[in-house]
Amino acid sequence: MIKTWANRTSQRFYEEGKISKYRSMDIDAADDLLAALDAAESLKDLSPLKSLGLHKLSGNRAGRWAMTVNGPWRICFRFKDGDAYDVEITNYHKG
Repeated sequence: MIKTWANRTSQRFYEEGKISKYRSMDIDAADDLLAALDAAESLKDLSPLKSLGLHKLSGNRAGRWAMTVNGPWRICFRFKDGDAYDVEITNYHKG
């Protein structure tokens, strides 16, 4: 279950469908990924689904996971005891 959000913009997208910041993102894919994350009780629930592009992050994002939405867009989060924390929709590749 999603417990916390890293920012209000990501939370508003999930709760209200606000998309102004995410113009080039596949909205339907992001909705599906967030629903899968919210339903997951463990990372094992997500990892068999290759289409999610689940991967562990390193560097300044060590300890976090990401799922690929499309292009540069990712859903990043921490996962602990069956819950997702600090969930954010981001393009962390842009400089």
